[in-house]
Amino acid sequence: MPDNRFFLLPADGSRPAPAPSWAMVKATAEDTQGRFTLLEVHGEVELPEHVHDVADEFVYVIDGGLDVDIHRTTHHLTAGMCLMVPRGVPHAIRTPVAPARALHLLSPGAARIEGDATGEEWGEVDRGYVLARGEARPGRIPVPPAFSVKARAADTGGLFSLLEVTVAQPIPRHTHHVADECVYVLDGALEIDFGGRTHTAGKGQFVLLPHGQPHALRPGSAPPPRVVQISAPGGWEHVVEALIEHRTEVSKAGRFDPAALNRYTRPHHVTYVAEAGSALTTGRERPRR
Repeated sequence: MPDNRFFLLPADGSRPAPAPSWAMVKATAEDTQGRFTLLEVHGEVELPEHVHDVADEFVYVIDGGLDVDIHRTTHHLTAGMCLMVPRGVPHAIRTPVAPARALHLLSPGAARIEGDATGEEWGEVDRGYVLARGEARPGRIPVPPAFSVKARAADTGGLFSLLEVTVAQPIPRHTHHVADECVYVLDGALEIDFGGRTHTAGKGQFVLLPHGQPHALRPGSAPPPRVVQISAPGGWEHVVEALIEHRTEVSKAGRFDPAALNRYTRPHHVTYVAEAGSALTTGRERPRR
């Protein structure tokens, strides 16, 4: 049976779930099959010191600023910065001056990590980190700023990866056979071919593309859209590294070659398809009859 979890939220939209007054729910644990919950912080926040027993917390600042207190150190986060707080680490979050807008991800969304009930020490401070604007997590090879890796699968126990991506060229129809793909648009417009329709996601919109369902992506604005891309479970950074390593083979004249892509993405459970008359050749998806 096809997975029907696809949804596209408007910029000010929220999933039907309880939320604090300072947040909108972009994805629930049920939406993501328990891998994460995603909130969009908006306005003023004052969260006193607290601890998540079973969830890592990842914060990406879109606008304004947030202060995060961890172990008597205050981290001042401004637009484009992000922070990982491992489960079990006490911390407090607040807006220092102006209202803030940020993505606030908790993972796992509604499930204990194996081993949590054994009495092990929860706080793993050495897994925490702060990234400045433009900074990325180190990987197997350097990747360009257009594919900035903010959280790797190794950082999140494999539950998700998070990248800041500029979608500068069309991405052919493809299927993620294991991981869901979730996209939050930071700037510009992203066109998405899914389920026989072309959808346009603008600034502040969020889309969930369930695994096993083919889709294509392309820029719908100039300059091209800039997005936060979440893969759950994680590992998308390995695909990016493989494509960068073989970029002269997989992309020619600003277009991806699906056959060449598959040589490097199939081991990571992603396959691409070239279809005559589809978005790959016409730039638009033909409606299903």
